[in-house]
Amino acid sequence: MSADFETALASFFAGVQKIHADYMDKNYPTNDREPWRLDRGKRYVRVVHGGSVYCFVDTTNGAVLKAAGWKGPAKHARGNVLDDKNGLGWMGPYGPAHVR
Repeated sequence: MSADFETALASFFAGVQKIHADYMDKNYPTNDREPWRLDRGKRYVRVVHGGSVYCFVDTTNGAVLKAAGWKGPAKHARGNVLDDKNGLGWMGPYGPAHVR
């Protein structure tokens, strides 16, 4: 993993936390906040919120992938942490948007 990828991943991670926090502040201001973390695997970084997978990030190319389950991502990318939107264009408060 390159320094560029690590910087982009850190920015993406902060961005998805902000998207979720803004949504929660607006709609559920009294609810407790659950912790976020990154679980690093050989190929994917799993972004976890509370006890649920928010998304996966492919370490080989920066693709942001919707979770198919706890252990793996769905096939089609929903953005890229290395692009001009830092992969946040398809992100919502609960994860990546569905492909239409």
